[in-house]
Amino acid sequence: MQRASVLVVLVALVALLAAGGCAARRERQLESAFDEARLASRRGDLPQARALTERGIALAAPDSEWSWSFRLLRGEILLLQHQSAEVESLVQAPMPPGLGFAGLRARQQFLRALVQRSQNHFADAFALLEAAGRIAPGDDPAQLDIAWLQGQLLMRLGRWSEAETRLNAVVTNAAAAGDRFQQARALNDLGMGSVARNRWDEALPRFEQVLSFQDLDSLSVYGAALSNAGICYSRLGEFDHALAIQRRSVALHTNRGPRADYAQSLAGLGNTFIMQGDARQGLPFLRQALELALEIKQPADAALWAGNIAAANVELGNWNEAERFNEQAKALKAASRTGQLAHNTLNAAQIAQGRGQFDQAASLFEESLAGGGADPAIRWSAHAGLGDVAMSQSHAEEASRHFEAALETIEKTRSDLLKTEYKFTFLTRLIHFYQEYVEVLVGEGRTDRALEVSESSRGRVLADRNGLPAPAKASAAALRQVAARSGTVLLSYWLAPRQAYVWVVTAESVRCVRLPPADDVLALVKQYQATVNNSLADPLGSATAGGRLYQMLVEPVSAWVPRGARVVIAADGALHGLNFESLPVPGATRHYWIQDAEIEVTPGLSVLSVIAGRPAPAASMLLIGDATPRPPEFPALKYAGAEILNVARHFPADAVVTFQAGRASPAAYKSADTGAFTFVHFAAHAASNFASPLDSAVILTGPDGGYKLYARDVAALPLHAELVTVSACRGAGERAYSGEGLVGFAWAFLRAGAHRVIAGLWDVDDRSTAELMDRLYSGIAAGKTVSGSLREAKLAMIARSDNYSKPYYWAPFQLFTVVP
Repeated sequence: MQRASVLVVLVALVALLAAGGCAARRERQLESAFDEARLASRRGDLPQARALTERGIALAAPDSEWSWSFRLLRGEILLLQHQSAEVESLVQAPMPPGLGFAGLRARQQFLRALVQRSQNHFADAFALLEAAGRIAPGDDPAQLDIAWLQGQLLMRLGRWSEAETRLNAVVTNAAAAGDRFQQARALNDLGMGSVARNRWDEALPRFEQVLSFQDLDSLSVYGAALSNAGICYSRLGEFDHALAIQRRSVALHTNRGPRADYAQSLAGLGNTFIMQGDARQGLPFLRQALELALEIKQPADAALWAGNIAAANVELGNWNEAERFNEQAKALKAASRTGQLAHNTLNAAQIAQGRGQFDQAASLFEESLAGGGADPAIRWSAHAGLGDVAMSQSHAEEASRHFEAALETIEKTRSDLLKTEYKFTFLTRLIHFYQEYVEVLVGEGRTDRALEVSESSRGRVLADRNGLPAPAKASAAALRQVAARSGTVLLSYWLAPRQAYVWVVTAESVRCVRLPPADDVLALVKQYQATVNNSLADPLGSATAGGRLYQMLVEPVSAWVPRGARVVIAADGALHGLNFESLPVPGATRHYWIQDAEIEVTPGLSVLSVIAGRPAPAASMLLIGDATPRPPEFPALKYAGAEILNVARHFPADAVVTFQAGRASPAAYKSADTGAFTFVHFAAHAASNFASPLDSAVILTGPDGGYKLYARDVAALPLHAELVTVSACRGAGERAYSGEGLVGFAWAFLRAGAHRVIAGLWDVDDRSTAELMDRLYSGIAAGKTVSGSLREAKLAMIARSDNYSKPYYWAPFQLFTVVP
């Protein structure tokens, strides 16, 4: 009996263990299925996610915690698929009692809030979430979901500060929990809150932080961040970045994720093309986005895309198509009870204007202004439209008032941007407003005011730091005074698609001369650059592009530029890459324009400020360069050491501070008292960055990651130097921005406070550079002006009988100035 009892107990124990093993295995299966379903949902694979939840429901015991977990997740997926009918019954269904269901009851309330959000009942949804937060245990994962949705709803209710506090807490708590998905989702919403308030540069870092989470790149939240970042780049005028990132977004969404996300990415790409001025290429993407939005029954999005299509057709002058899509957009907004009509009213105004219905257009522009609130894009567009209408009706004074209001709105929006890069890319997007107004003013004969408006667009970012006179206040009379006090002739070039101009400012007068359109100038500049960059070519040969450029750009103003004159040029567009000194002057004895004039370049006449006096020859010098080579990209500069020795010998030994070879590091420059030197000279390689010019760098000595002195660092360190010389390839920069000119080291040093900068427009020859710099500082040490010394150094090279007489060797170095 005793032995039999033991056997019975053992059999029972084995059966119990077997049952426990089955239960544990079932638990693991349910947990795995739930994780797979949630991941599929986050990837945007909603059919797969839904199938997994239904399998989980079948696998779980009825009315168990797992059964309800799967049912509630399935409800979230159904909402993402815009199938809310079944969800509404689920959120009302009774749930079993007990503490084990507390978190699930909170999640059921969360799902009810999602239903209310889908119906635009934001306040009701928020109240449900507050109740859910009280139900859920403090450490339940539902708390993060609840807080995230509360933050999003607060934004939709316009309670921005509360929303940001809530979402920032989600980011912090999710990071502590190691939950990158929750971090990313909250960051996306924080970014969209800034987008909703037209704070594009504030939004962008949040989206970029999401994009730094490479492990999330298969999830929909990552794709949304791609699309959103692209929108921000396009609004800031960074079209190359925008197009690249939006193409990635479209590719990512093409075969996966919610169709609504795919439509968003298509529309973003289409809108960027339109903002870049290529409406024809953008339209197909917008049409596809509209079709998708209608197919998946998203009327609010469809209304937006239809309005964008209308705006694109306005750009193309397709008035009937524009009206058709604009009316469709208005009908969709009415049906969905979402969105304001200010942008559609603006479209209607532009359509009426295009059809010559000026009274109706004026009324609609005024209506869009009244309904657009603080939206700057509506304000500047409506004011510009009213200005055009007033001009068509010969109401010049009224037109000027509206154009000025448009420009004031643009400038206020630009000045409010946080990052320097975005301030100058932003104007690149909107320079056409200035171009249109300038053309109107010249057509009226108001050439002085046209000059003032053109100059009000220039050098604003540069002047922010230097304490120079505000560009917007630069009057034609003040510019004549600058010309008189400095003894210079000022030339301001303005290139626009339909008509280009050059203003000649002397002590006596301001004159405006019409020039061919921008594309004609660009074609010749490209041809001449190719000639100059070929060290074997002869730019003085007959019938060169350079000679035609001289006839196009200089000959029309030659009556006011006497031989031997000092000239300061504000270039524009393609002219930023041209050294005017190298232009061949036609005649019996062809020669370069530098042989007739002493020429400097400025980012804008508006930033010029005449300073009395000049430093003594014994002024102080900071020399840095001849850095440790980093082959193969940055090999040793054979003549850099000699260049440093030659420059130093023109100054007293106790007035020179030299950082050379191993000591020539970015840290050495940053730690030097840069503001105390009269002259600063770099003899080094440089690496330009076309995509991000302030990330261009002078190559110095240092470890990997620490050997580059970036232009953005240079701009932040105060200078008072008479001259900074960047004896390096392309130190002037490669990319020109409307209003700021070439942005690179020349721009950075001028922004830091330097009066003049010598920098290279193209790759330079090491040996010829050393010779040129030696002659330059020899002249300065002899008491000559910087511009005069540089000109004499170049003339000496032109006088040589060898290859060094060609512009390839002496013309790369251009003198940029804010002190003529």
